[in-house]
Amino acid sequence: MLVLRRGLSHDLAMRVVWILVLVLAACQTKSDPSSSTPAAGKPHVAAGTIQGDDDACDPKQPKVCMGQDVVECRDDGHLGRRLRACHHGCTDGKCEQTCEDDNTKLIYLVSTNNDFLSFDPRKLPNDPFHFIGKLHCRAGGSPFSMSVDRNGVAWVLYGDGQIFRVNITDAKCEATKFRAGSAGSLTFGMGFATDKAGGDSEKLYVADNDFSNQLSSIDTKDLVPHAIGTLSAVASQNPELTGTSEARLFGFYPADEEPSFVQEIDRTSAKPIGKKFQLGSTPLGTVSAYAFAQWGGVFYIFATINDMDSFEENSTVRTIDRTTGKYRTIMTHVGYRISGAGVSTCAPERDASSPLQSPGP
Repeated sequence: MLVLRRGLSHDLAMRVVWILVLVLAACQTKSDPSSSTPAAGKPHVAAGTIQGDDDACDPKQPKVCMGQDVVECRDDGHLGRRLRACHHGCTDGKCEQTCEDDNTKLIYLVSTNNDFLSFDPRKLPNDPFHFIGKLHCRAGGSPFSMSVDRNGVAWVLYGDGQIFRVNITDAKCEATKFRAGSAGSLTFGMGFATDKAGGDSEKLYVADNDFSNQLSSIDTKDLVPHAIGTLSAVASQNPELTGTSEARLFGFYPADEEPSFVQEIDRTSAKPIGKKFQLGSTPLGTVSAYAFAQWGGVFYIFATINDMDSFEENSTVRTIDRTTGKYRTIMTHVGYRISGAGVSTCAPERDASSPLQSPGP
């Protein structure tokens, strides 16, 4: 409130009032951050945009991580809007454990020739393979097995027991601190499964490639194996593994003299659960390389069979429908000798719109 001192003339008092009004208006315009008029020479910046001396970024990466947030990187090489808040951490411009990247929903494969590929079942009966690149994880050796986590990282095991992290978009490798042989054997089958149905945490399960038939779990944060039990559903070769977002774990068991089969495995005891899914009624033959993954309610078995008469190899893709148990051979003479397959727990359990419930001829 303005109080006029006695003795001032009316005209003088009004002048004082107008001066104070103009001063207050000027101060309000200067300090009000919601003013829609930008300062001269400076562009208008949208609310929520990050500014400062350290807001530079690489425009080739349209999304980057700032703490727990996903932030856009504008074409001018500066950070833009906050796009998303992450609850489990942010890596490579995306929230962890969210399955928001469609690439995490595909099957990924490695060959004994260090080929790294994706396999999209939705493209069947056309060619589902896509070559991503050659693995250069080490100077020599071949991949033995692999799996993929919910963040889109492929974990590739080589024959000497070393595990590498592989980027699923460009096949670039990164060494890990996993200690070779710490799971009991140098090589093993691998598969991720969630800790509970519909959960976003998971573990890597490994089945030893020796006579122990030991099943272990590994938390990829510390890469320390924890023994679970002995696999009692065994065949002539150790199983390859695949898991689901339903917290279920399955193994593919190749057999030389009897039908090969798929069996669910209890993640807490390593005991078999439920029915056995057989790959036909006769043996596959001599299986020299194999891999295993599930997608959309279908098991995909990648098996290279040796023909003892012609001494030739035939790389095949076979399927088993999890609902009906129907077994098919959908591809033969594939151009890759697949030794590892990985699918994350982001992959669909059922896909009613896909022709893959009855894939191939």
